Amino acid sequence: MTASRIVEKSQTLPYPRGARVLHLGLVLLFSFELLNSILALWFQHFSLFQWHILAGLALSFWLTLSWVVYLSTSWGRQLLYVWYWPGNIRAIFSDVGRLSRGRLPGHGPEPGLSSWWQGMFFLLVSWVDYAGLAAWLTMRGYLAVPDLTQIGLSSMRLGTPILLYFWLGHVGMALYHAARRQPLWSIFALW
Repeated sequence: MTASRIVEKSQTLPYPRGARVLHLGLVLLFSFELLNSILALWFQHFSLFQWHILAGLALSFWLTLSWVVYLSTSWGRQLLYVWYWPGNIRAIFSDVGRLSRGRLPGHGPEPGLSSWWQGMFFLLVSWVDYAGLAAWLTMRGYLAVPDLTQIGLSSMRLGTPILLYFWLGHVGMALYHAARRQPLWSIFALW
């Protein structure tokens, strides 16, 4: 399927309910995890750490469910194509050029900067969360892989600030699009 066909479909079809449910779960679980990571890593505040572990386990499940749904549904595969197809690099550079001239690029599941940002964010969240899960499983004795705990903890320490920047950019652009009255909040409409 070509990128232009995906754009046509994305402009005529609302987000499927399953995609909206998955997105809301990812937003809530990840935002809590990020806040907890910042409190622990930067401010040495560990009072919510048990909740951090539980939310991390829930996020691991939710990410796995998201990957399975994205890979097994037509809509999800189209989304992954828009996020990760190397042929979409021209659209990303085109959006960067428009943004540098003061014009806001598009949003939603179409090739470009927004989709690249969303796709990289999803990959980074997956990497950091699964690395944290592997570290936790190793520390609990469920896995016996040398250095896996250190790899997981290092990934979380490195990933937290990077994910914070992606999260701030994502939320900032969502608010900017909303201020421009673009219909982007439909991703949160569960009914």
